[in-house]
Amino acid sequence: MPKSRPLPYVQRCGLALAVAAALAGCAQSPRRNAASEDPCNPVVGAVIGGAAGALLGGDRHRTQGALLGAGLGALACVAYNYQTSQTKTAQQVGDEYRKAHNDQLPPAPVVTAYRTETTRPTAKGGDEVTVRSNIEVVPGAKEPLRELREEFVVVDPKGVERSRIAKTPAPAGAGGGAYVSTLQFTFPQGVPPGEYRVQSRLYVNGTPAKTSAVRIQVAQTAAGGTVVAAVDRTDRQ
Repeated sequence: MPKSRPLPYVQRCGLALAVAAALAGCAQSPRRNAASEDPCNPVVGAVIGGAAGALLGGDRHRTQGALLGAGLGALACVAYNYQTSQTKTAQQVGDEYRKAHNDQLPPAPVVTAYRTETTRPTAKGGDEVTVRSNIEVVPGAKEPLRELREEFVVVDPKGVERSRIAKTPAPAGAGGGAYVSTLQFTFPQGVPPGEYRVQSRLYVNGTPAKTSAVRIQVAQTAAGGTVVAAVDRTDRQ
């Protein structure tokens, strides 16, 4: 049987760009409740990513590249489970703020607490990872809280955004309060090892308020699989 010839340079570049565009569209597509309606599903993402990995891996590392690419493709289309619960009412949070600020509320809603953490220190590829957010918003005296939005971005070890999702932890008209949200997802089998980040940003009435991030280390195991270990968390304004 004759040996397969490597793709010409121009053809490989063209195919790589096409695959990259497909993955970018997958990562940016909105999520829907029904999996059958979602143009970005993990199977398609894995196939596209696998093709990209095989292409860029070359003849020597085509199989390994396909596996790693499939993992990244599936990560771009990972399914999320987001839930939220209220722990304090707007009245309770407002009363606490008044006690420390001369019995005054801020003119506009203010985020007084926002941090994320992982509830699982280690996991294997294929296991579920949970990121928990603690949120506290003081109601404004003049401007109401019209929208509270939380946005998550998964960034790979090379700094490339692989997945993005935005959710609402508080219902419209809530005014404020304290909330705990949980974001659950599964790291696909075969994702490349390295440090991943789950970056989050909280928006108040469409304006960025605070950010936080969890750094997750995915390590190569002796058997060739991956182990996921949360290593750090950072919170910023």
